Amino acid sequence: MSAALQAEWAAFRPSKALVDRKRGIAADFFRARSQAAFNTEQCTRAAQLGGVAAGLVSVSTSCKNPENASFQQLLAEAETVEIDKNAARITRLRKSLGVAAKCLHNLGAKNQRIWMQTLTYRGDNSQWHAWHISRYLDALRKWHYSRTGSKKVRYVWCAELQERGVIHYHVVLWLDNALTPPKADRPWKSTVRGVVTWNSPMWRHGMSNRLESHAPVAYIMKYASKIESKNIGGFPRGARIHGCGGLDVSGRGIRRWVMWPAYVQGNADITERWRPSKGGGYENATTGEILLAEFAPTGGGFTRFARVRRHPRAIEAAGPFMWLPCHQTNAQTLH
Repeated sequence: MSAALQAEWAAFRPSKALVDRKRGIAADFFRARSQAAFNTEQCTRAAQLGGVAAGLVSVSTSCKNPENASFQQLLAEAETVEIDKNAARITRLRKSLGVAAKCLHNLGAKNQRIWMQTLTYRGDNSQWHAWHISRYLDALRKWHYSRTGSKKVRYVWCAELQERGVIHYHVVLWLDNALTPPKADRPWKSTVRGVVTWNSPMWRHGMSNRLESHAPVAYIMKYASKIESKNIGGFPRGARIHGCGGLDVSGRGIRRWVMWPAYVQGNADITERWRPSKGGGYENATTGEILLAEFAPTGGGFTRFARVRRHPRAIEAAGPFMWLPCHQTNAQTLH
């Protein structure tokens, strides 16, 4: 760029202060618009509750002000729930693993073989990294591709704490009848166009164990049941404690549906893609429709929640297949 063009560009180039100011104005605009929408909803709820403001006020703070006595009475009479974050995390783990394992098992042929791998660290949790289990799964896909030409592997895994407090992993694999996975802590052989190559172990951080299973769902759920809220804090910070892969479209939809809250389950079947929305609730990724959360925190570290709305249910969902016409007809007949 010539000196003249550089001088011209410098003259028209906005300064950093101007850019920061524009960003600040935009942030203030969106913040004000969000606050206006929040205030409108608060006024609507206050009118529905007889003029009492139903804000997200901490109980301990409100009790200090006599003017909020009516709100305290209302909050005491409201439908509230206490949520233990650790217990909620375990519930999600058991739902996810149970549904995924059943769907993956049903995808295979009758003569499929199911293998269990246990991945153990030789040291303590200071040697743990979040990407260790991911690298193992990547190597597993590479091995599967060398045998079948497909990287899609059906698996579930669950983390557990040993008695000495060190994390280790239980993995269940669903494979074709002719396949036997290599032991994870030993080198494995691949052959490409007649060339034999020895690859490094899939698990290089300690020991592994390999067994064939005939009851894979019961096996993985046994370890999921061992995880309790009192010891879940012993996992390394940032550790994922479960995962799955190889589900088909229906399996992913079923697993997604099971993980949704009840107000979404009653208004969405497994073919729809609802995801958590910014600010709470769920958003339909296809249509943009938003279902706001039915419960809101009352303060105190997001452990106590009060019902602030109730969405009408399209159906009374008792499972992912309740949306099928035959189930809806049977439900209407029973009623």
